[in-house]
Amino acid sequence: MLVEFKVENFKSISNQVCFSMISSKYYKNLNNNIFQTKSLEKENLLRSSIILGANATGKTNLIVALGLLTSMVQNSHLYQEGNKLPFDPFRLDEEYILKPTKFSIIFIYKDIMYDYSLSYNEKKIIEEKLYYYPQRRKSIIFERTNTNNYKFTKDQVQQKFISKRTLDNVLYLSMATKEKYSKTTEAFKWFIEKLRVIGPADHPSLEDFTMNLAEKDIRYKELILRSLIISDFGIHNITSSKTKMKPEDFPIEIKDKIIEFINFQKKINKISSDEITNILINTYHWGKDKNNKKIEVKFNLQEESEGTKRMFSLIGPWIDALDNGRIIVADELDTKLHHNLQLFLIDLFNNPQQNTKQSQLIFTSHNINLLDQDIFRRDQIWFMSKNTKAENSELFSLAEFKVRKDKDIINAYLSGKYGAIPFIKDRKVFQ
Repeated sequence: MLVEFKVENFKSISNQVCFSMISSKYYKNLNNNIFQTKSLEKENLLRSSIILGANATGKTNLIVALGLLTSMVQNSHLYQEGNKLPFDPFRLDEEYILKPTKFSIIFIYKDIMYDYSLSYNEKKIIEEKLYYYPQRRKSIIFERTNTNNYKFTKDQVQQKFISKRTLDNVLYLSMATKEKYSKTTEAFKWFIEKLRVIGPADHPSLEDFTMNLAEKDIRYKELILRSLIISDFGIHNITSSKTKMKPEDFPIEIKDKIIEFINFQKKINKISSDEITNILINTYHWGKDKNNKKIEVKFNLQEESEGTKRMFSLIGPWIDALDNGRIIVADELDTKLHHNLQLFLIDLFNNPQQNTKQSQLIFTSHNINLLDQDIFRRDQIWFMSKNTKAENSELFSLAEFKVRKDKDIINAYLSGKYGAIPFIKDRKVFQ
């Protein structure tokens, strides 16, 4: 479960922004949208949150930051001495180019809360800290300051040995887990097992994920097909066929990219094969023959509508998350999807009968029809806005505004009451 995420000096974000999944005690409506956890004594967590805002306000950058942190944790131990870190500071103020990027995240794994933070620049990790809360009391796993100054209160001999083997540009969390230190391993597993970041565009890997899930377990296939039937796409079955392809089998214009991808997979997943598995996904609809009898007609998934492909790419991760207590972080959920389909996907997380594993959904959107107090509590609605003077991103919750229960939030938002809308100065292009 995600509790809180903070970002500072990353892309369009200069000053620290804080995104929280802790519910407000002041709202008594839509209590199904929150849940209790053993790790938080007096607070509940939200099942879902939506982030709205105009284009270029930084919504995607917030999602990218969370994805980058996850990638760094998972892969940092592979860095070699001298490798540059993914440092991308706020560049519209030269002061920030000299400052580090900072990430901070609080999460719960196996009923224990963890607090992890780091700061870094292009060359090195500057600070890195990991705390956890057994019996709800804060305890240090490690503190790292000035790159190589470490503080340990547990397993000091083992941790000091690992720290001496940790390069300046490598996260200690990653290195200690590689060295099989148990207390960092549990925190590391959360990033591997629980967090799923999904971009705004369709990606073959998401379609493949859904298909692989269907083939892995007949129960998952039934859930996927039921979702597609509910969504009214007319699909009643799916199958796939797999072929092995080598770089020379691809068009010359993408051959180099394929080789680069294969080499990356070898490095990350420690595989030796030079082949890529190509999955051809088939969908089946009911049609009729010349005698007006019912027949099954097969299509390639790529022949389906853009909305169908988008839904197919999402429903696998959705079912997987709901069945395994994961967090989905999706950028632009409204891409290619009808409003009713978005409501269907959101309700799967907000409905405690469907979401029984304390799964969470966080997503960005431009769909203002979701600004509805019958769908979301005020503490579930967030806005990303651009400061017109500093040109930086700012994040705030609707809970910060006094809003009546019967308030028309859509009209208030469109009128600019909450900010986070584009300000079009002049609608004339040709003078």
